Amino acid sequence: MKRKLLGVIITSAVMLSLTGCADVPDISEKQQDLIAEYSGGILLRYSDRYDLRLVMNDEDGDGMEDDMKSPAPSEGPDSTAQSSPSPTPGTTEEPAASAEASEIPQETERPTVGVNEIYGISGLDFSYSSYETVKTYPKNSSDVTMTADKDGALLVVNFNVKNTTKNDIKVDLTGRNINYELDVGGSKIAPSISILDNGGLNYLMTTIKPGKTEKAVLIFNLDKTSVQTAEKQLEISEGDKLAIIKL
Repeated sequence: MKRKLLGVIITSAVMLSLTGCADVPDISEKQQDLIAEYSGGILLRYSDRYDLRLVMNDEDGDGMEDDMKSPAPSEGPDSTAQSSPSPTPGTTEEPAASAEASEIPQETERPTVGVNEIYGISGLDFSYSSYETVKTYPKNSSDVTMTADKDGALLVVNFNVKNTTKNDIKVDLTGRNINYELDVGGSKIAPSISILDNGGLNYLMTTIKPGKTEKAVLIFNLDKTSVQTAEKQLEISEGDKLAIIKL
């Protein structure tokens, strides 16, 4: 559209400037200069290299507006920097796992060992013998005895401690931090204080002759419910070591 209009204007201007064409009235030299100046202005306004050229409105054909050419932005160091990609709509970015959470130590189970590894006394052999449920302990004794609560019972766990050497061995477990617990269906029960002369296994203090075996017990006072519970086990632990005895 622009090129057609430009051609019409230029042709008209040239025809007016020609004095030798038929039916064209004579014009003065001043009029010829005006026509030439007008034609030159038209050419410059429609030139692609003219910064202030007039642009025809293609929609209605008669509006004209200034088309200011703005220079292309220069490429500097920051023009090549890439922005961080935006998250896709509808998605959420999961936060990174906390370093502190990943460094939390996991609780590990204590290794299960034998009874002798708990005590660790050279020349002595500790072994589980049996258990019994009674109302009083010791039975048929004229000395002081222990009696269970009403509807309850005493659970007596028997151990043998043998001296395997040719020399006397003095045993003192009162200063040891050995823990005893009876697990009855998930409930933990601590032993009572033994009334035996050697203090019982939890407070054993005695001297064992060469090749001899001494009895040591743990006594637990059970209520009626604990007595009727079938699942029972004895747990003996010290530090990171644990011995479990199924009863």
